[in-house]
Amino acid sequence: MPDNIATLRKVISSWHEADVEGVLSCLHEDITWNNSGGLKPPIQGKAQMRKTLEAMKGRLKNNRWRLFDVAAVGDTVWMEGVDEFDTMDGTRVAIPYCGILDYEGGVIRHWREYFEGRLQEEQVAGKGVRDTVDAMLARPAV
Repeated sequence: MPDNIATLRKVISSWHEADVEGVLSCLHEDITWNNSGGLKPPIQGKAQMRKTLEAMKGRLKNNRWRLFDVAAVGDTVWMEGVDEFDTMDGTRVAIPYCGILDYEGGVIRHWREYFEGRLQEEQVAGKGVRDTVDAMLARPAV
């Protein structure tokens, strides 16, 4: 049986290195990624995923994505973590989130993320990370 949490960790380590191809190697050809908490339509397929990741990579100076909790049952992985990064202009963004990954054949087929998009908008606009968010993120990563 595939180690789905290990695959997730490979996605995270690849993204830390801004290695788009490394991330894509862990994804199904027909990946569906709901990466906006339902605010925008999902990203469909590897080609659109590559385009999205390349665009994201171009806006980030660094990436400190980390997990606080992770669990797997069968072909589903649940994660709680933070997507934290600095933009190219030095703005710090730290968004707490939860996500669910459904695997097929050892790779991620469906990826759903849930987070408060208004926090991200505030932070990108330069309003800073709220103290309440920093308090949530002051936990050890797993």
